[in-house]
Amino acid sequence: MSLKTLNDIFVAIAGRDQPHCMLRKTETGWHPISSQDFAAKVSGVTQALQSWGIAPGDRVAILSENRHEWMVADFACMLCGAVVVPIYTTLTPEQTAYILTDSATRAIFVSSQKHLEKVLSILETTSVEKIAVMDDVAEPQAINMSALMKPAGDRRIEALTRAAQPDQLATIIYTSGTTGTPKGVMLTHGNMAANINYSLREFGFGGGMCCVSFLPLSHVTARSVDLGLLYSGVTLAHLPQIDQLPQALREVRPSILLSVPRVYEKVHSQVELNAAKFPKKQIYRWAIKVARAHREEILAGKTPRSVSWKLANKLVFSKVRAGIGGRVEFFISGGAPLGRELAEWYADIGIRIHEGYGLTETSPVIAVNTPNAHRVGSVGKP
Repeated sequence: MSLKTLNDIFVAIAGRDQPHCMLRKTETGWHPISSQDFAAKVSGVTQALQSWGIAPGDRVAILSENRHEWMVADFACMLCGAVVVPIYTTLTPEQTAYILTDSATRAIFVSSQKHLEKVLSILETTSVEKIAVMDDVAEPQAINMSALMKPAGDRRIEALTRAAQPDQLATIIYTSGTTGTPKGVMLTHGNMAANINYSLREFGFGGGMCCVSFLPLSHVTARSVDLGLLYSGVTLAHLPQIDQLPQALREVRPSILLSVPRVYEKVHSQVELNAAKFPKKQIYRWAIKVARAHREEILAGKTPRSVSWKLANKLVFSKVRAGIGGRVEFFISGGAPLGRELAEWYADIGIRIHEGYGLTETSPVIAVNTPNAHRVGSVGKP
């Protein structure tokens, strides 16, 4: 089925029996959220939004780190026909107030006490009427989201999922652009759905795969790819704190890594640092020399069969991959130029990074390298 609206993704999730739709990070580890549990939570929040008088076209903001409640709020808003306004957690109170005012936001979901206090400090300057907080926070002016994520009775929301049209506004994403105040980029359901249809179709993502969601969902790339992965049946492990990424990769052992170049650069720097002393330095240099002779095979999607490469892989390359979980099949990079030299280093150690390019205004992917069409040093075919 080809997506027509983003609500079709919710229909797909609610219609499948998937025990591990998402993974939630807690103090005791990673806990699964089934597709049915997720759908029920979305249903509950949808009903709450309707009881608040949120109508099609109304703006609802989300100010939160990556967590499953972000996605619950996102889908619930879209089922109501509301327009989602994501806000970066790093913005100042003044910057946050500007976005809330400019978008005429009526309700907002925040993650924690910290962000709740930020919103309360500027509340009088905005048109926000309702605040829902994801953490268990006692605040008279806010509602705990946990209480909303429980459907009231057996009220079905199937009619709402079908009500959205491709030309209907789905989200307004504020991007700084090059100069001046942030601009609100208006994207329809059809904009994002069409982009998901085509940008991910050659990767073959599906059930049984997993991805750690750590790039901010307030950014169009992370949100678009995550929606596409959910539609494909991939398990999403939401990571609120990016400084815990190395540990999360080892714990979750994802099969898909969507990242910005900075993360790939850090891995490369750490490997170089660890291999700086004798005898590791000599082994590493030999392995890289062997790898360079097999670069074209890697970039063609093949695994070298020479004895020297297999030995280099066992001694060096496999350990690098183990540090990022050991099971990643697809490496994707966007958000900034990866750099040819870095891409070639990864190819040398047996990792082919699929670099892409896009803009918020293009919802977002313009071009991307795929398993079937890959050229190092490029951002792929349009």
